[in-house]
Amino acid sequence: MKRIAVALMLVLAACSSGSGESDTSDAPILESTSPSSTATTSPSAPDADAAATTTTTVVTGDARFIIGGVAFGDSGSIEVGNLGPDAGNLTGYWLAVHPFYLEMPATTLAPGRSVVVSLAENADPDLVIPAAGLIGPLSSSSGEVGLYSSGAFGDPTAMVDYVLWGSTNQARYPVAVAAGLWPEDATIVVDGSATGLTIVDRTDPGPQGWVATTE
Repeated sequence: MKRIAVALMLVLAACSSGSGESDTSDAPILESTSPSSTATTSPSAPDADAAATTTTTVVTGDARFIIGGVAFGDSGSIEVGNLGPDAGNLTGYWLAVHPFYLEMPATTLAPGRSVVVSLAENADPDLVIPAAGLIGPLSSSSGEVGLYSSGAFGDPTAMVDYVLWGSTNQARYPVAVAAGLWPEDATIVVDGSATGLTIVDRTDPGPQGWVATTE
């Protein structure tokens, strides 16, 4: 099972205190946690935009849910994390990897915590959210992942995060552009050596917040 090692080079504000504290700029931004339940999924249908519905999102405090990383391949994975200052619950949130749609389990993520959705056939449900057969393979040449607060996949106000690599000819790309979550005509450039994507700076949306990883 591939696990995503997500690291962020934090940009620390200049400080004149002279405290002599150690530099933590290379500390991981997200720490993986175990899911609290299994996920459910909607049918992979062409009219999923109109047909899919979900329960109401339940969020505690000021949570900011993001896509924390992607590992390519048939046994790839997607990491969903919380960059907000408060804990939040993923109830009602969905991952969209067109034409597949996966509802997240009712998992509460503390600030800086994440949960991994794994496509591996032998994924351990005590460690990750198993999604083999529920999400298709994550191609290393081109693809996208959208994170939604509901099942309204065509609604820009429902999309909360997005990442695209390779071609911009993706189903959710226009939604992400309309939502202000991805710049028009922008993409993450990948080549044959790329094994996944890792966040490096999520201050602004777009490719500059990501780096292609290799093994």
